[in-house]
Amino acid sequence: MSKLKGSCLCGAVSYEVINEFDRLFLCSCDQCRQITGSAFASNLFIMADGFDWLSGGDDIVSYQMPGRDISKSFCRVCGSGVPWSSGDGTKMIVPAGSLQGEPEVVDKVRVFVAEQPLWSSNLEKVEAHRGFPS
Repeated sequence: MSKLKGSCLCGAVSYEVINEFDRLFLCSCDQCRQITGSAFASNLFIMADGFDWLSGGDDIVSYQMPGRDISKSFCRVCGSGVPWSSGDGTKMIVPAGSLQGEPEVVDKVRVFVAEQPLWSSNLEKVEAHRGFPS
C-alpha cells in the first residue's frame, strides 16, 4: 500500500495517510464556502486506521459550528486547513489541498451545487495560465 504525506503550509503540522480514499466531496454549500474562503471545500474521506499524525498535534486548533455537523481544523501557526476526525471517530476528513501528491479516490462527488456561486461556474471557459499572466 502506498502512502502520501501531507502538511499545513508552514510544516508545523504533518501527517501520513494510506493512499486509498473512499470519497472526495467537492462541497459548495454556504458554510463550506465560508469556512474555506473558496468556491467549495475539497475533502477526502478515509478510515481512521489508515491515518497517522507525524508532527504538530499541539499546533492544531478546531472549530465546531454550534448546532451543525460542520467543523474545521487548522494550524495555529499558519492557518492552513488540516485533517480532522469524523464525529464518531471512524473516519478522517483530509483537506485535499494539504496532500503532497495525487490521491487515489474511489468516488468523486460534487454536493450542494445549487449553492455554488455563479463566479465559480464554467471554469473550463476561464483563461488558464501556468503562473501569473504577463
